[in-house]
Amino acid sequence: MPNRTLRVVVVEDNYDANAALSKLLEKSGFELVGRAYDGNSGWSVIREKKPDVAILDIAMPALDGYGLARRVRSEIGSRPWLVALTGFGMDSEKAEATRAGIDAYFCKPADWAALESLLHHYAYSAASERADSVSACHSLDSQSASSGHCGP
Repeated sequence: MPNRTLRVVVVEDNYDANAALSKLLEKSGFELVGRAYDGNSGWSVIREKKPDVAILDIAMPALDGYGLARRVRSEIGSRPWLVALTGFGMDSEKAEATRAGIDAYFCKPADWAALESLLHHYAYSAASERADSVSACHSLDSQSASSGHCGP
């Protein structure tokens, strides 16, 4: 089984909730690469740190979680995985999250075991993709060497 530390950013405007989640992530073996307290600073941290996962609150000042997710998807693409962790639980809000590009949705207080399990799944997926990419590179290198072609 591939092993890789998942790089996570937390974007949550409540300082105590941000700190508590960050500590839980670190104690569970995930690499906390950044924290932000509003959507605009969250965008900066995500762009700079290039995490595997960003955990987003929805109701935040300046730029809400939906807007942040849309910006990430339009300017960065399919990664990082985006996980909403919010006090909103209506079906219409979950649908809006999906339209914005959010991959998973948890209502506060979140079931930590379920969130941790999802993050481990993401870590496994990220490690597998990296291993496949490295294998493909080695395979290409072998083909180049056997054909007598060296370099680009």
